[in-house]
Amino acid sequence: MSPIPVLILFGPTASGKTEVLKRLFDADAPCRAEIVSADSMQVYRGMDIGTAKPSPAERARIPHHLIDIRSPDEQFHAGDFVRLADLCCAEIAGRGALPVVSGGTGFYLKNFILGLPAAPPSDAGIRDALKEELQNRGAPALMEELARCDPVSAHRIHINDEYRILRALEVFRLSGKETSVNAASSAFIEFLTKS
Repeated sequence: MSPIPVLILFGPTASGKTEVLKRLFDADAPCRAEIVSADSMQVYRGMDIGTAKPSPAERARIPHHLIDIRSPDEQFHAGDFVRLADLCCAEIAGRGALPVVSGGTGFYLKNFILGLPAAPPSDAGIRDALKEELQNRGAPALMEELARCDPVSAHRIHINDEYRILRALEVFRLSGKETSVNAASSAFIEFLTKS
């Protein structure tokens, strides 16, 4: 199968991406497009305030995908995004439209462009044990452990980011390997976060 052309529009929340899309792909545009949302909050139903979610009228004008597909109590990971975005792009291209992946979640876009990192699947037993350790010992103790086994991740993860601390330790305990990304991915992440 030949590659599908995809346009990517990246920018922070409320930076005008929706307006750009309206101007590029209005009714008179020579190219028909459909939007795949790369926003980690727009995926959740009911999270309309502060997410700059396109209005129903905007979604009727240009079809949007991956908006309002999960309840707030459900998790939605980068792997879910990549799988569903790939599927959406293939379906959009099959309809003769241009897939446009647009949003501000750099981690989603990084994994969509570069592919998901090779990491072991989640292990509920280890995750539960780490959550208990977090509750009993606190984040500083887990950060010290992370600094010993994966200093690169410990340096880039904030002490308040409990999810990433737990995941990095979970990966290390499962595989004995660091979750630190390679230099190219690190440069890309740095570019996205500074843009």
